[in-house]
Amino acid sequence: MPSNDPIAPSKFAEWLVKLFCRKSYAEEVLGDIHEVYCWRVEEKGKSIATFFYFLDAFSALRLMRIQNKTTVKLNFLAMISLKVTLRSFKRNKFQTATNLFGLACGFMVFLAIFQYVSFEKNYDNFNQYQADLFRVNSTLLKDTTMVFETAESVPPVGRSAYERFPQVVDYFKLYNAGRANNCVISLDESGRNSFNEDKVMHATQNAPKLLDLKLIEGNAPYVLDQPNEVIISKSLQRKYFQGASAMGKTIVYDDDDGDGNHEILTVSGVFEDYPGDSHLAFDMLISFKTLYTREVRRDQSAKFRYEEDWGGNNDFLTYLKLSPGADQASITKMLETNINELVTYPGYAFSIELKPINEIHTSPTIREEVKAGAELEKLNILLILGVFVLVLAWVNFINLTTATALGRAKETGMRKVLGGTRKQLVWQFLFESVFIGFLAFLLGLVFFNIAFPYFNDFLPVSEKWHLFKTPSTVLIVGSIVLVSGLLAGVYPALVLSGFKPVTVLKGVFKTSGNGLMVRKGLVILQAGISVFLITGLLTIVKQVNYMINNDLGMEPEQVLVIAEPGNLNMMPDDDRDYKSLFKSLLSEKSTVRNYAVTDALPGSVLRKSKDINLTEVEENEVEAKAIYVEYDYFSLLEIPFVAGRDFRNTVTDEKSVILNESAVAALGLSSADEALNQRLYDGNEWVNIIGVISDYHHTNLKNAVVPMIVSTRSRGLDFHMIKLSGGELRKNLAEIEIVFNQVFPGNPFDYFFLDAHFVENYEQEQRFGRSFGFFAIIAILIASIGLYSLSSFITVSRSKEIGIRKVLGAKASSIVNHLNKDFLILVLIASIVATPLSLWAVENWLTSFPYRISVGMLLILGPSLAILFISIASVSIKTIAASKVNPIRLLQRE
Repeated sequence: MPSNDPIAPSKFAEWLVKLFCRKSYAEEVLGDIHEVYCWRVEEKGKSIATFFYFLDAFSALRLMRIQNKTTVKLNFLAMISLKVTLRSFKRNKFQTATNLFGLACGFMVFLAIFQYVSFEKNYDNFNQYQADLFRVNSTLLKDTTMVFETAESVPPVGRSAYERFPQVVDYFKLYNAGRANNCVISLDESGRNSFNEDKVMHATQNAPKLLDLKLIEGNAPYVLDQPNEVIISKSLQRKYFQGASAMGKTIVYDDDDGDGNHEILTVSGVFEDYPGDSHLAFDMLISFKTLYTREVRRDQSAKFRYEEDWGGNNDFLTYLKLSPGADQASITKMLETNINELVTYPGYAFSIELKPINEIHTSPTIREEVKAGAELEKLNILLILGVFVLVLAWVNFINLTTATALGRAKETGMRKVLGGTRKQLVWQFLFESVFIGFLAFLLGLVFFNIAFPYFNDFLPVSEKWHLFKTPSTVLIVGSIVLVSGLLAGVYPALVLSGFKPVTVLKGVFKTSGNGLMVRKGLVILQAGISVFLITGLLTIVKQVNYMINNDLGMEPEQVLVIAEPGNLNMMPDDDRDYKSLFKSLLSEKSTVRNYAVTDALPGSVLRKSKDINLTEVEENEVEAKAIYVEYDYFSLLEIPFVAGRDFRNTVTDEKSVILNESAVAALGLSSADEALNQRLYDGNEWVNIIGVISDYHHTNLKNAVVPMIVSTRSRGLDFHMIKLSGGELRKNLAEIEIVFNQVFPGNPFDYFFLDAHFVENYEQEQRFGRSFGFFAIIAILIASIGLYSLSSFITVSRSKEIGIRKVLGAKASSIVNHLNKDFLILVLIASIVATPLSLWAVENWLTSFPYRISVGMLLILGPSLAILFISIASVSIKTIAASKVNPIRLLQRE
């Protein structure tokens, strides 16, 4: 046929005919059906013509016209198997529908979990340089004990490695200003159009290239090469300029670093929003040279502070691009030597690690990490859950196929009488298994595609498809479909192909004892997995609720939090105590009960620490987390004092500290009263202990309470906390906003509540619980459908027994109990096996929490009772219906 035919029919149908038919016959057939196709296109339209063209192509396949080639015999066998399979599906509609739905749900769950795990494990793979990019991580050691590990390093690390090692072919450096400071962006000097931004970084000139940024506007080789240049994301372009071109426009940058910074930045580029599957998150990159123009506190140049100081702070995310096969050990040794030459504390040293960027997200989260990483333990648990769900669906298939073997026994007997071999029968049943698995996979893809937007509620996989992004994932998913179909089909194929034709055709066939044992084993497996999943679900829900609702030792409710304003440029008087003014004006409002400021917000990680000591002997040092507050901090949060008093003001109590009970115990003091008025060395100076507070959970219940030392000062306190007295929230916020704008002009009024901030600490656990719960419920639903379907076929196969029992006077309840007994025994066996295993698994998971639930009777008996109830309900529904049928009708059934 000419390929340029304007109304050429489906190529697939042509290929099918050519595949199965001899060349001469194929040309004859295709010529005829093509003529009919052209007529139908003119008379009835192309869609109808195409549909009938397929029917004509299929009907043209005749056995006597099949090609006589060895390679086509398999194709012919597949064709015959397909027809037999479709006929079998048509005869057993209920069984087919049950298998398809169960397997489709199983594949949907597996695909969702596989998509999520694939998403989490492929962070930063979009970057074309990801194989060669390494981040410099720093670990502070005291002797050989790790003090902390951080993602940041000292200023000269990248430049020094690049200059001294040819294997370091490039590098770039980021300063995460949005984490370190409160940043305010204004569209003009008036400060009226201002925004708090936390995704702000300073970047060296080659960062956009090595980060693989996609520039929409700007000249890539020259962006960020001058001071006071900035490139922004497409989202910020829409936010600031309503999508209009941003090139050459200026924005005003302010932050609260030191005495505050005020800079006019020119937009030199706009980039596509950086992908969510990166360990970094930023919407704005400011040229690193902008930092060189700043004033610094110490007697040094800004360039030295940000570029050359080996003894400086670990403030910079440094990335090295290495050549293939680079000697990483030599590079890390050189960096460690240079850094440790300037470490002045005896016994302390830094260790350097080069971390591949595509491994950062799946590694444990360390200090100064831009985004929290994935927890491999939870990913593995979800993968196991996905496998469990798929296994349950295939167990349903095996059970239903073997339980209904009697319905296909005569078919098998006749095929053997007509010359069919067992090998051909095994092929047929394996083909059915793989084919239904393939159909279920396609249906599962449809379910997954429909539900995909809703999965983001508990699995943050963005809008990207990662399933078929690479050939390896396609191969993995395809292999799972094929192998699972073959494994699930092996046993039914052996059972169904093993029927003896003489016995079957006489009508005296009955299932073997071995087959019955296998089905019982599969029911036990189903029930055991269900017990395991219910135990896990109950544990996760109880533990998360325990952490959210447990007593923190303080009261975070009704506490409004406002971050320290970043725009200090518009303050009328630099020497004015604006915090005192803010507190004074708020105290006039009846809606405000209390006000305090701190540098360490409750619910956040404690970053500062001090080595405290009563004797100044190094061996007696105790590491304590350090926070700074102004007076009224403890009264606002209602943290009780065990002994002593609160701070009175920042001047008279400058050399005073307050400890928690854990710090008192760690120092070897017998009581809080003994600690009062003791002299304490805090690593820098001697201070006086004026009070002891009870232990409270400053971070969250995922972390144990640690020794704490609290000091007071007025500068460098980043969070304003306002205790509300109640009343109408909207009115209260409006009053506070008026006061805020009066004291802090040019700053946006952004706020959040402290109790909600605490709950955010458990977001990962909540999301994990929701995802585990959703998928576990689907798994239990699949198991329930399987039990119901199996009980339906068993009830039908025992209909004569039910009829005889009714004739002999048995009540419906006794019949139900009799048929339930077999299932109950299997469920009890499953519970006895699965309960200890599930309790062992949840105990292992709970050990990672310092404050955890105890394993009570609900976790021990609840899952088993739930499965017993589901089993009884599934079996009883069909049994009760059968027991109400007239026994004469039951006894007439063969």
